[in-house]
Amino acid sequence: MTNVNIGSRIRLARVRAELTMQELANQVGVSKTAISKFEKGKATPRQSTLLRLAKALSVGVEFFFREVKVNTIAPAYRKHSKIGKRLQESIEAKMLETVERYLMVEDLFPDNYSQKGSLPQIPINSIEDGEQAANELRKKWKLGIDPIDDLCGRLEKSGVKVIAIEGPKGFDGLSCWAKNDAQVPVIAFNVNVPGDRQRFNLAHELGHLVHVEAPDVDIEKAAHRFAGSFLVPAEAVYAELGKKRSNLSFNELRLLKREYGVSIQLWIRRAFDLKIIDKSTYTSLFRHLSARGWRSEEPEHVAPERPYRLHQLVHRALAEDLVTPSFAATLLNETPRSLFDAESTELSEPSTDLVKQYAENKELTAFEGADLEDLYEYNE
Repeated sequence: MTNVNIGSRIRLARVRAELTMQELANQVGVSKTAISKFEKGKATPRQSTLLRLAKALSVGVEFFFREVKVNTIAPAYRKHSKIGKRLQESIEAKMLETVERYLMVEDLFPDNYSQKGSLPQIPINSIEDGEQAANELRKKWKLGIDPIDDLCGRLEKSGVKVIAIEGPKGFDGLSCWAKNDAQVPVIAFNVNVPGDRQRFNLAHELGHLVHVEAPDVDIEKAAHRFAGSFLVPAEAVYAELGKKRSNLSFNELRLLKREYGVSIQLWIRRAFDLKIIDKSTYTSLFRHLSARGWRSEEPEHVAPERPYRLHQLVHRALAEDLVTPSFAATLLNETPRSLFDAESTELSEPSTDLVKQYAENKELTAFEGADLEDLYEYNE
């Protein structure tokens, strides 16, 4: 591997760790100039320096010699972030590094997986076009008008790399195209917000990936409209609320939140956008939300979204002996010990106590006489 490649790996790890060159230099015991030369490929760190770099950046030494799978990432929409440039660059670095690991494991199954995304590019000439774009994508993915139970799973099956990030307040999500031989759609989302907010953020970032906007369109508002329509299509809103209402009940909205996994606030906004309620009713409902303290924390918990495809592929590769446990841990950015513990927990056979429990449960008499394999499949 060339000095330039090693240098780019050092920079990637440094930015991901939110360290300046000087901060990294202080931890490693070299000068800022030395770090700069390493990153630019003008000098090669000695083995002892690489070890200190790895420790300071919380990576294995192999990280610096890993194949470069992604050259750059291009944000689908560069918003005015509340989180600051350094933190946003750190998130982008985490996305790039995770996509690289994703592509590494997909390379183990060349006949099954393509690195290319399959998202359509839909022209947006107005905020309202966001509604139609969502309908078009739902139709392409054959979703009908039903609620989407597993949004992360739906995105991952459509070629989007979804990355869960422990983000700070102010970070909702970020979408980008990872570029190398192909363009790969990527969405990162903050796991430190309620499940309904996660789902909206994922749908919002999906809008940025599929929109081809005109210069005079407020693309953030168009992405909001896309997200609402993608999660709850107009036809579903009309079926649940009717075509015209003088008011909405918070009890019915709580039930709908539970059914569709979207916030009460989104249901009110959808009703307003689709002209089911007027402006005064919309304002009154939000005033009551504020009075109840529901603007910041709503009732009715929605399960968090969890991407799983990368883990699934790595465990498949591990089961097929395509990777060693050590390399599997690298692909998942975990320690071999934690991976071993997970394998032991997830793949263990059900105990005889579990079989006895099913046999003694009168409500599960259908399991009488079932063998271990049948019971295990049910337990999953």
